Amino acid sequence: MSRNYTHGGDIYSYYEKYGRYPVDFSSSLNPLNAPLEVTNAYVEAYKYSFAYPPHDYKELREKIAEKENTGIENICVSNGAGELIRYIPVIFKPKNALITAPAFSEYKKSLSECNVYEYLLKKENNFLLQNDFLDNIAFKDMVFLTNPDNPAGNLINLEFIEKTAVKCRKENCILVLDECFIDLAENGASAVSLINKYDNLIIIKAFTKTYSFAGIRLGYAVSNEKITEMIDNMLPEWRVSMPANICGIAALSDNTFIKSSLKYIKKEKEYLINNLQSFGFTIYGSQANYIFFYSEILDLKERLEKYNILIRDCSNYNGLEKGYYRAAVKKHEDNEKLINAIKDVLNG
Repeated sequence: MSRNYTHGGDIYSYYEKYGRYPVDFSSSLNPLNAPLEVTNAYVEAYKYSFAYPPHDYKELREKIAEKENTGIENICVSNGAGELIRYIPVIFKPKNALITAPAFSEYKKSLSECNVYEYLLKKENNFLLQNDFLDNIAFKDMVFLTNPDNPAGNLINLEFIEKTAVKCRKENCILVLDECFIDLAENGASAVSLINKYDNLIIIKAFTKTYSFAGIRLGYAVSNEKITEMIDNMLPEWRVSMPANICGIAALSDNTFIKSSLKYIKKEKEYLINNLQSFGFTIYGSQANYIFFYSEILDLKERLEKYNILIRDCSNYNGLEKGYYRAAVKKHEDNEKLINAIKDVLNG
């Protein structure tokens, strides 16, 4: 089986090439380990391996609803955010869809059965969404947006998101808002409060980034009850495994973890940005737990591999070229390794 892999986090190809695993800056997870409750829950989950997961995931959905300050009827859980991204177009069958570029490549893949129009985020605008994006919604029946966006990490304010929802509703268009990084973005504001005001809004979120357990696939959609029922009816039964279900409940029991994570990310991000700027690199956006930058060293990713470091080469994103990179904010000792390795590359 051959699949063209276009994402970060490919530590396995690196291992095949070098015989060791790298310090992975290419996948943007929370630099802090998941709460201890999650580790204990994962071990505990083995006891329930004989049983199917609960068919309605009631306890997990209740915990998520409490976190999101909404009703359980507004929550539908999934096997990661990727499952939702793939199934939502299957449910609504859009004919004409609008996405931004650069953006997460799974949006375009999921829309393969319809016409896809790309709104280019331009370097001269610091890759920020502009007001004319709203004009491009005309005659579309599905729009994908990311907040904060990927790879640039720019935040979209709630006022603009609401304007987008209004414009989409006028066009009888579904607005899919990917908020997988919002919990780790300083000053990030979720649009969950808008779901009952706009019946065309679907928000996608995941535990992957926030709680740093990408291998335990767990995501969820937040929308009005009619849409969450449609999604739930389309998704497979038991799509969330018992370990994922139990770990998700455990993760949400720690009310201080996200606050502590934001504080840590802010400090380490400042360290990384200050050093990268001192190297002459150009920083864009970077309001989440990753840094998007440009360097004239067009083979920086390959050079850093020799130092056992893996960063994300963003040149395969539509709208970008060689020289654009993304690096996650990690623990300080790892961030120091990245900075010292780049210094060696520059002095080499």
